[in-house]
Amino acid sequence: MWQLVERRRRRFIGTLITAAVLMFVGASAIGQIFGDRYGMITLLVVLIGALLFIWRDWRCPACQKGLGVEFRPRVCPNCGARLAPPGS
Repeated sequence: MWQLVERRRRRFIGTLITAAVLMFVGASAIGQIFGDRYGMITLLVVLIGALLFIWRDWRCPACQKGLGVEFRPRVCPNCGARLAPPGS
C-alpha cells in the first residue's frame, strides 16, 4: 500500500512542477501572442486543472478519503491504514 502512496506523491510533485511551468511559460507566451486576457484564462485553467487533479488523486488507497495537507503521511488520518514503509 505504501508503494501506491509513494507513486501518488511523485505524481503530486510532477503535477506541481508541470503546472508551474505551464502557468509561467505557457500563460506568458499565450498572453504575448493573443493578449493578456487569454494569458490569464490559460493561467486559471492550468491552476484549476492541477488543483482538481491533486484533490482527486491524493487519497488513501484503503478508504479513498483525502490524505490532507501532510506531504509524507505515515498513517491515514481517516482510517488509520499504514502508509509508510516498515521501519520509517
